[in-house]
Amino acid sequence: MSFITQVTISIVIYFIIRVFYQKESSLFISITMSALSYILIYLLTYEVISILPTIHFMVTGLSLLFIFIAYNEILILERKVKKIKMGSLMGLEPFSVERSYKIVFKLLGIGLLFLSLSLISGLSMQSIFTSNLIFKAIFTFIAWLIFVVTVTGVKYFNFPIKYATRSLFIAMWAVLGAYFMNSYIAGS
Repeated sequence: MSFITQVTISIVIYFIIRVFYQKESSLFISITMSALSYILIYLLTYEVISILPTIHFMVTGLSLLFIFIAYNEILILERKVKKIKMGSLMGLEPFSVERSYKIVFKLLGIGLLFLSLSLISGLSMQSIFTSNLIFKAIFTFIAWLIFVVTVTGVKYFNFPIKYATRSLFIAMWAVLGAYFMNSYIAGS
């Protein structure tokens, strides 16, 4: 089972729990279950040969998972705020905008932490810098930089949510680009 398949299965688990368990704690439960499912799927799929590569692949998968979840939660929050601004309160469950922003910010912070660990562990695993490692490092660093700007912008400069959504989308594709670029170059 490939790395992307493992992350995708964990994202599907997140969506299933989020859709069918409509309680206030559904976000925390779905995040926890999807992260644990990714770790479990990874450990059942691959043997733990060395601790550093295992940690690297786990934190890389978790960073993708948290980037995607943060992106999805920002989209949900943006829709709810847009409905409130338009005056459409029918069928909208009560929620606190400030609390939702704080939760999204925490998700962004956790995603940034995992992406930072992924970048550090990936660079520390290699003693020889090959072309595929350089491409992975460049794309991951771009994603990391976008993530830092987004987190800093949201926290300190009231970064508009639509720009945060777009930048997270680009960061997600940069991490995926690093993985696919590595697979393409390593396969050649």
